[in-house]
Amino acid sequence: MKNKKIWMGSAAAAVLAAVMTAGGIMAYFTDTEEKVNHFTVGSVEITLEEPKWDEKPDEDEDGVPDEAEDLLPVQTVTKDPQITNTGTNDAFVFAVVQVPCRNIVTANTDGTKNPQAMTDLFSYRPGNAWTSLGMYEVTGEDGTVTAHKYLYAYAPLGENCTVVKPGETTQPLFESVTFVNAVEGQGLENAAFDLEISAYGIQTTDLDGGRETPAQVWGILSNQKELPETYQ
Repeated sequence: MKNKKIWMGSAAAAVLAAVMTAGGIMAYFTDTEEKVNHFTVGSVEITLEEPKWDEKPDEDEDGVPDEAEDLLPVQTVTKDPQITNTGTNDAFVFAVVQVPCRNIVTANTDGTKNPQAMTDLFSYRPGNAWTSLGMYEVTGEDGTVTAHKYLYAYAPLGENCTVVKPGETTQPLFESVTFVNAVEGQGLENAAFDLEISAYGIQTTDLDGGRETPAQVWGILSNQKELPETYQ
């Protein structure tokens, strides 16, 4: 009987070993989880608008309000350029006004004449929300100055650039323009002159270490746009 017990014990051990061996090829419970991080790329988009200018009557439908045609000396015309952020990200904005100029004789309000000089044909008064960053002379092929470009940042004088949030519109750069008090007979009569306005926008964050002053931000923007003008 003793030998039988030993045999039975050996048989049981063999069965257990078989079970353990079988267990060695069984699958373990495992789990895997993945997380996909979605990123969306924003945009800086702006539009240049002149609502009061655009609503002026234009009976001849030439794209120019009747009020701005056949101008007289010192005549003032409503013109209100402003910039709207139509993108998805905050923006800093700038405006450039190109004013035609001529070497002419002008008159004072009392009728006395001034010496002949290079003079802007239009004048305006920038709003307090804008800061001037200088002027640049535009020259023709012969080197003659034909216009002046004026650069403005949307920022109160002496402060950082103002953030324009998506959907927001700046205050107008100016409200009107006035034609120069030019003495007649200098070739200005029956001529057409363009007052060109350009708008620029750039993101407000991660600008070379957090730069926010108008001069710093414009430097980054003009470098990226490869703008050749140097404003002084």
